[in-house]
Amino acid sequence: MPELPEVETVRRGLERLVLGRTILSVEVKVPKMVKTSYQSFLNELPGQRIQAMRRRGKYLIFDFGQLIMISHLRMEGKYLLFTDQVPTNKHFHLFFKLDDGFTLVYQDVRKFGTFDLLSKNQEEAYFTKKKLGPEPTKKAFKYASFERALMRSDKPIKPLLL
Repeated sequence: MPELPEVETVRRGLERLVLGRTILSVEVKVPKMVKTSYQSFLNELPGQRIQAMRRRGKYLIFDFGQLIMISHLRMEGKYLLFTDQVPTNKHFHLFFKLDDGFTLVYQDVRKFGTFDLLSKNQEEAYFTKKKLGPEPTKKAFKYASFERALMRSDKPIKPLLL
């Protein structure tokens, strides 16, 4: 599974490549990867402009303003950008046709990746439900509360940190 620094690298690469682009159409070859309403995913994404690329934990967030698409790469998912025709590949599962003629493709050999399309105001509840810890930044990570949590637990350190 990609670790957080690798997911941040993917986020930065996507930001450089697709920020400001508008999604013209979406094709999903494996509907089970879309965890929220499949029809809404197909109907609401076309016309959305990627205003920001963010990350929360190991989740990538495509920010469209009112909507967000949350993508988790799971074991080996990756994004590829094609300038011309997309080659045939049985592991290409989602296709986002962009307004510059490029196609952003999600590839995942195991088909474990997930996609959620939510209203932006549902983001906090979504991640609260996932029980993610704080981001590893000076602003979000507080050593004192981390130390207290470690001291209160009898778990071995590895499962506790995971």
